[in-house]
Amino acid sequence: MPGHKILITRQPEFSVEFINKLSYNRLYPYILPMIKTVPHSINIRETMYDFVIVTSKNACNYIQPFMDKLSYSRAIAVGKKTKQCMEMVGFRDVEVPETFSQKGIISYLSGEDIKGKRFFLPGAEERPEELIRFLSEKGSIVDAPTLYTTEKICYQQDYITDFLNQIHIDAVTFLSPSAAKGFFSQVTFSKIKKVPLFVSIGPTTHDYLISIGIESIYPKTDFSVDGVVELLVSIFKS
Repeated sequence: MPGHKILITRQPEFSVEFINKLSYNRLYPYILPMIKTVPHSINIRETMYDFVIVTSKNACNYIQPFMDKLSYSRAIAVGKKTKQCMEMVGFRDVEVPETFSQKGIISYLSGEDIKGKRFFLPGAEERPEELIRFLSEKGSIVDAPTLYTTEKICYQQDYITDFLNQIHIDAVTFLSPSAAKGFFSQVTFSKIKKVPLFVSIGPTTHDYLISIGIESIYPKTDFSVDGVVELLVSIFKS
């Protein structure tokens, strides 16, 4: 296992836990962020919602200033890390589906009568539409404000390709489709000496990679940083 080098494409400020867990497991982390988030200026109305659904830690962090305006009956987090973030900013009795993904939330709600129920889904400007589409088709009222925009970080030509070659990266991790999009829009495959393993946090990111012709692997059930680290350890253990 010693010597295997893992590239993190997430922002450094959100990667401390990831770095620590890789290092603890004798994997070598490197950071090359592919995206940054820019908050939107919005005005959230004081409305009573039946459900608040938060699908990322970014959305959780950006909703914090509006907590005093938010009234709700039930709160759902996409996963355990998002739940922890929600509890820190003041949400109570946060529910988490068994599968940590938007598909998991859809499955979690599929047995409930949600026609006419009011949902609040804060998030990024670009996000998967499957959950919003599911709720709308069930007759729910969906309020999905844009709290932030995800922007690509641009590097000099061939910088990322040269980085992969010089550091001899063994695996590149993607925790969102946006990070994967930023990475592959700036990499020249024909110049990569050794193509690394590509690891997605879950099926949504994996499906994006498949759509652009890139194979990746992802954890079977735990779609989180813990799941990614466990998967990497299982692959690179000696």
